Amino acid sequence: MLKIVGGKARGRQIKTPPGRIRPATARVRKAIFDYLSGFIPDARVLDLYCGSGGLGLEALSRGAIEAWFVDLSERSINVAKQNAVTLGMDEQTRFICKDVFRFLRMSVELATGSFDLIFAAPPYRIAKPKQILESIADTQIIAPDGAVCLEYSRHNDFPESLHFTLDRRKIYGETIIDVWDWNYGGSVKAGDN
Repeated sequence: MLKIVGGKARGRQIKTPPGRIRPATARVRKAIFDYLSGFIPDARVLDLYCGSGGLGLEALSRGAIEAWFVDLSERSINVAKQNAVTLGMDEQTRFICKDVFRFLRMSVELATGSFDLIFAAPPYRIAKPKQILESIADTQIIAPDGAVCLEYSRHNDFPESLHFTLDRRKIYGETIIDVWDWNYGGSVKAGDN
């Protein structure tokens, strides 16, 4: 079980799917959301590799108006749906059971700039941080002043992007949390913070 760490659902517990899910710890989630507090109110959020839905639900608890959840695992999607219902947030959510890269390729039909904040916390064994950023840039589903919060392992290479600027990088043990700002399709190359 996980707890929502802030907002209207603070302290409420949510389920995690059985198996090899690696939900962000309460400490890491609190740090992420304290830093992203300016992005959250009235935001449309996309939670890629959603697992239990903890990041998207945390955003809704803190004032986001809508969250989409994408995961290849039907079990994870079902748990995330149950958690949304438990928290009374099911009317603000949409769930897609699909491979993340396939979802992004098919998302050209979405309006450009659909999401203000995108979370991507792939399983460490399959994480491709640079490819995730490039795929988001290719679809341009991120709002002009949007951000991507990317979680990956220290064993991955640090990503670079021509389309995003690295705003913040924090390391918590094995976990790296990056926040990338969208460059409106510009050509700024990211560097370490």
